Amino acid sequence: MKTEVKTKEGVSKTEILHLTPSNAAFVRRNSLLSLTFTEEDGGQRVEKRVILKRAFPFDMPWQYIAVLDAHEREIGMIEALSLFDAETEALLREELARIYYTPKIRRILSMKERYGFSYWQVDTDDGDLSFTVQDTFRNLLRIGEDRLAIFDVDGNRFEIESLAALDRKSYKKIELYL
Repeated sequence: MKTEVKTKEGVSKTEILHLTPSNAAFVRRNSLLSLTFTEEDGGQRVEKRVILKRAFPFDMPWQYIAVLDAHEREIGMIEALSLFDAETEALLREELARIYYTPKIRRILSMKERYGFSYWQVDTDDGDLSFTVQDTFRNLLRIGEDRLAIFDVDGNRFEIESLAALDRKSYKKIELYL
């Protein structure tokens, strides 16, 4: 939970509640992730549904996880999933994997461009998939030198973990957009 605090200089700053094993317990209830945590005043609060959001989804997927309530207001921040016991860490990793489902593209089988849309047929770690990208130049995001994220018209994410590892035909299909 963000708390507005005045410093001795009179400057206002925001403090974030760090969720740790000592003040937070996560459980799954009716397929929803729930949280019971101890507030700074010592009172217990139960959130029947919480949403996890990565602060750095590409660089640090298991660190700095914002925990939001059902209305998407921030409750607090998890500095690292590894701080929690193995069972809780597995639960949180499973939830993040569900939210951030990102098939890894191994080969581009076909890609056709028409009227500002590109139609993709790809081989992924989750089997053959097809999706549509609008304004391809804007929806391909380079992550470092060798990784690529692709966002389709439905908001789904796909990833090419290594452009260098793509076969020649696949690379030729997207070379123009890089």
